[in-house]
Amino acid sequence: DRLQEYWLINEICGDEDHYKCIKAANDVWNVVLWLRVIDRYGDAPYFDEEGNFGAGKGTTLPYSAVADIYADLIKRLQADAATLGSTSGQWDFGDYDFLFQNDWNQWKKFANTLIMRLSMRFANAGNTYQSAFTAAANACFDAPSDYARISCDTSVWGDYYDRTFNDWSNTFTNCDFLSVLNGNNAGYTTGVVDPRRPFFFLPGTDEASAGNSNWDGYPFDYTADTEAAVVSAHGGKGSYARLNMYDVNGIFHYVSANHTNANLSWCYSSYSEAMFLKAEAALRGWISGDPETMWKAAIKASMDEIAIFVTRSGGSNTISAAEQNAYIAALPAFGANKEQQLRSIIIQKWIALYPNSVEAWAEQRRTGYPDYASKVLTYPDVSASSGVSKGNIIQRIPYPQNEYNTNAGNIPSEFADYNAKNMEKGMPWSLNGTGTQSATTAPSNKL
Repeated sequence: DRLQEYWLINEICGDEDHYKCIKAANDVWNVVLWLRVIDRYGDAPYFDEEGNFGAGKGTTLPYSAVADIYADLIKRLQADAATLGSTSGQWDFGDYDFLFQNDWNQWKKFANTLIMRLSMRFANAGNTYQSAFTAAANACFDAPSDYARISCDTSVWGDYYDRTFNDWSNTFTNCDFLSVLNGNNAGYTTGVVDPRRPFFFLPGTDEASAGNSNWDGYPFDYTADTEAAVVSAHGGKGSYARLNMYDVNGIFHYVSANHTNANLSWCYSSYSEAMFLKAEAALRGWISGDPETMWKAAIKASMDEIAIFVTRSGGSNTISAAEQNAYIAALPAFGANKEQQLRSIIIQKWIALYPNSVEAWAEQRRTGYPDYASKVLTYPDVSASSGVSKGNIIQRIPYPQNEYNTNAGNIPSEFADYNAKNMEKGMPWSLNGTGTQSATTAPSNKL
């Protein structure tokens, strides 16, 4: 259990000064894990009876509100960043640091980038965290080589990855995302191919006819009864684009015979995320700068960091300045008002976050972008028994059934019924707060 590990590391380090950076890094990582919990479920057992973070100590805790947890996570990150700014005499735990290999400055940048992310979550609720954002923006990720990625343990995970990719043909992406990269999305047409596309995907090869594009994403407008016919008409599963696994320049490159391959990893945060956060902050007046110029710089940052990353597996491809400029020149106009400009920022951020789907989903709930109203995203049918009504956006996942079995008395009363349509109830930081959000209503943010 990650919480038990957290407290054990704190106990081992104690108050020894030469372990203070390890404790701070341990705390930053714990914040990442808490985000994964509360951004999926909402309220969670977090504070003890004294009002301090106390989860994972073996006692049952009441549920704490998301807003209160966020406030505490930001305070923890601020303390961690301050600690990581003074690293003299710190113990080196080297290869045991899977994220930054004992580079405390990178841990500090990561903490500050997370502060920016958390602060922006509540932007629609006001400027509560503007000062926290501004301070963190001066010491966040600031180069394409700055990213928080953990390499997967391919010695144990590789077999499953092989089966998923080769045997089950289940490494496709959604047709909406591919259409954006292809430049022909109904609500975000560029007319040019996104130069990031070949780093993410490989084209399909089993074409039924010359009329079927092998860069199509996998469809979802089918039922269990019609899927086989829909896929067969396209040329079979092999005709859809899949994750770029075989090319050393692909971000999913993996060779089953090489268990030391470092490229197969999961990204938690990056330089481009920090850049997009700054562009939005400028739009909101939190920091100085021209939002459009910063938006374009963030797009270029996304492309530059891909080239930096693929060198881990021997790749050498880059996206040239000419390609970057041509793509940016073909984009839809930045926008005549702040709402349109936010839309431009977040759609490009959504692309740059790939494949960090949890964060991309959070941004879509927070801002409404990419939006369904203009058909950047298309909304699939849902069954009458699902946890969200037809036409409403999925905002959260239900608490685990085990929680209802063992801790039902502490679950917030509005979620007491496991079978209710709780998945459409927004987070406090969602576009419509804790209310529902229609997929057909154009987003309207507080800017």
